[in-house]
Amino acid sequence: MKLPARDHHFLLFDGDCGLCNFSAAQAMRMEVRRRWRIIPFQDLSDAELQALGVTRTQCARRLHAVSRSGRAYRGAFAVNFFLWQHPLWRLLVVLCYAVPLLLVLEIIAYAVIARYRHRLSRWLGLAACRAPAAREQTAPPACRQP
Repeated sequence: MKLPARDHHFLLFDGDCGLCNFSAAQAMRMEVRRRWRIIPFQDLSDAELQALGVTRTQCARRLHAVSRSGRAYRGAFAVNFFLWQHPLWRLLVVLCYAVPLLLVLEIIAYAVIARYRHRLSRWLGLAACRAPAAREQTAPPACRQP
């Protein structure tokens, strides 16, 4: 996949995670202005990821948002950067940063969810690969559906 010019922000998620695919589908529904490219990181080559300033290992651990200017946000901060771009959600982001305890709780909640996302996906009945680390280079289509 050839990366488009940096006229968009990028949201890179784990395409082998049912919960991540569900969340990405919700993000796509929110993204009416078309300022974002919401892509499973597995669809990008190592060179394309490097051009965005991230690695495959980093993306496998948590969500990444890369701004048009090239700044990378990870985990809860990537969620906040995405939400900040949507006026209806800005108040929530401001609240998280205005009340430090809320931000700490968000970071902790994100870390727990990210760590157990494949298990949570199965519990919620969302499509997910059973062993994402052991998957082949080309994942079956069932593992990639949002």
